[in-house]
Amino acid sequence: MSLEIKKIDVCIGNTDKGTDWVLEELKKEHPELKGQRWGCLGNCGNCYKKLFVMANNRHLIEADTKEELLETLKSQMAENN
Repeated sequence: MSLEIKKIDVCIGNTDKGTDWVLEELKKEHPELKGQRWGCLGNCGNCYKKLFVMANNRHLIEADTKEELLETLKSQMAENN
């Protein structure tokens, strides 16, 4: 899946797994990236199982580790540059 990512939303309930770190790392390389933390993104089942972010308000991107999530997002972003 190729996706131009302009915005990343993270669930506060998922930040303890590392999604805040992922967002901050991405913003270092892509300062134009918009990021927002929400109390709930409506994916409660996923929130407790895996790390995930919502890209562009509609694409759920999951991973088992914060490093894997970061690499997946970087890869998606690189394909569109």
